[in-house]
Amino acid sequence: MITEKDKKSFIGEVNHLALEVAEIREISDLIFKRIELKISVLNEIEAAADKKIASLEQLIKRADLVKAPSAVMSRQEQVVSMKQRGLKLGEIARTLQMPVGEVELILGMHLQKA
Repeated sequence: MITEKDKKSFIGEVNHLALEVAEIREISDLIFKRIELKISVLNEIEAAADKKIASLEQLIKRADLVKAPSAVMSRQEQVVSMKQRGLKLGEIARTLQMPVGEVELILGMHLQKA
């Protein structure tokens, strides 16, 4: 048979465990908030790194395209070569430092020849 003293002791232990569980929950909530903050910071760093990688890839592509045409190639040949490699008109114009209209004209004349 359970005595009144045993009941009180049991209730005291249950209350003590409930307090410990509540404390553990508070601590775990704090830990999860810190983890979420760290994840958010890492996501921002990853996004910034992705932007820099994309920018570097574009610069490398431009550098390769500037190097690729031979020094003896005419500007018209350079424009056509860059277009065949997939560059857009604006990219070609910036790379060769010429107006977009001139690039369009050269490509238009090239298409008429072909």
